[in-house]
Amino acid sequence: MNLGISTVHIMKKFCPEDGFVSPSIRIGPGSRMTLRMSCMAAAVLLLAPGRVEARAGSAKPASQDQVIQSAERFRKEYVFAPGDQMEVIVRRVPEASRAVIIRPDGFISLPFVDSVQAAGLTPTELKTKLTELLAKRLVEPEVTVIATVTRQPMVYVMGEVGAPASVPLRNVTSAAQAVAQVGGLRRSAANRGMFIIRLGDDGHLRALPIPIVEPKQKGPYLALASTPLQADDIVFVGESGRSQFVRFLDDFVNRPLSGINSVVATYVNFKFISVLNK
Repeated sequence: MNLGISTVHIMKKFCPEDGFVSPSIRIGPGSRMTLRMSCMAAAVLLLAPGRVEARAGSAKPASQDQVIQSAERFRKEYVFAPGDQMEVIVRRVPEASRAVIIRPDGFISLPFVDSVQAAGLTPTELKTKLTELLAKRLVEPEVTVIATVTRQPMVYVMGEVGAPASVPLRNVTSAAQAVAQVGGLRRSAANRGMFIIRLGDDGHLRALPIPIVEPKQKGPYLALASTPLQADDIVFVGESGRSQFVRFLDDFVNRPLSGINSVVATYVNFKFISVLNK
């Protein structure tokens, strides 16, 4: 999918009164759709050069070469999309259990509940939804949802690149290859404003700066070439001369991130679920 999201376009619409932005996304020749996301989700996708302490409420001046870290902890859950396959098992009710595939319209068909929207939900959310629907026909149904065929792992390239998009991880081994897949760097790209946004094993979301050692024009490309990628990484390339993103980052780190879940399932393979700090 080609996500032609302009960072300037998002900034102009950032945080209106209803708390949502609706940037346009190019999905093919002559066709576009609207991605509705909250201010917090837009902030995550637009992290830029800066540094904020991991302690909540302790924002400090930004620095391009230091790690940006969320104060909160998260876990990822897979989000269903059309074409995914699953097993829906209702304990002790085999006639209600089925192996199903999500139709192009995002729905699945099951006995007792007819059509149910599954696209955009995690397995946990779908289990809850099916349990509520089946409870109208069955006594205390126990539902299990098992994803059997899912989409391939992806990485996401955002910011000042030719055409921001999602890229299959199997097609790229480095950030340089991912950037090349989406049209390369724009002239407006910041030489020292490139980050990998990644969820760590400890549950903290971090923006990891890509260090640029070579000061000449080829420096950013050499740095990208030496940066390996993992599934669900976001490669973000900042815009030269812009500092507005630091404000977005401050909101991202020091306020609840429930808005992340407003990112539609057709854009990413996962959603973040907040984890209580212990």
